[in-house]
Amino acid sequence: MITVPGLHGQVTTIDLRDESTARGRVINVDAFMNIRLEKVLYRDRRGRVSSMDDLFITDHMNIIETIETQLAKIHHVRNFGASGGCKEYSKKK
Repeated sequence: MITVPGLHGQVTTIDLRDESTARGRVINVDAFMNIRLEKVLYRDRRGRVSSMDDLFITDHMNIIETIETQLAKIHHVRNFGASGGCKEYSKKK
């Protein structure tokens, strides 16, 4: 399992799909965007607040794959002019 140690200890708020939020200190995040928080304030979609010692939030997204895809798109855009650019916009000779 790949973890993201740079996020350990950071306090963050996570907006969940059901319009609730969880705010707490990051204990662990992995490449699949599974997040474990401690000292959590959970606010449900009706605004009710609860305190939790810890909370595990799971997602089925592979964040490493997503980041690599986005970086490839950025790289493609940055190198667009290196190959002469798009034919529609090439200079006429």
